[in-house]
Amino acid sequence: MSQDIKLRFSDINEALADIQAASESFETSLAKDIASSNQLDVVRRLNELSHLFEEVANVYRSVLIENNQSASKAIEVFKEVDHTISASIMSR
Repeated sequence: MSQDIKLRFSDINEALADIQAASESFETSLAKDIASSNQLDVVRRLNELSHLFEEVANVYRSVLIENNQSASKAIEVFKEVDHTISASIMSR
């Protein structure tokens, strides 16, 4: 078993781009007001749940975008560290 860690940066960047595209196209809007003239408790509760779901979906989208950005930054840092270590080994 090899002890090497090999990262295919192009594959990683492609996967991150796919995640970014999916998060940007993530639809968070639902019907704003279900049967607004209806005073039934069930309808009011559905409206509340719809609003809560939309909030959760927006937060999820934000977290997904932040996570994707963090992963991209981590890959860049890893590249820099790898390059530094490689240069150090080559100079010996």
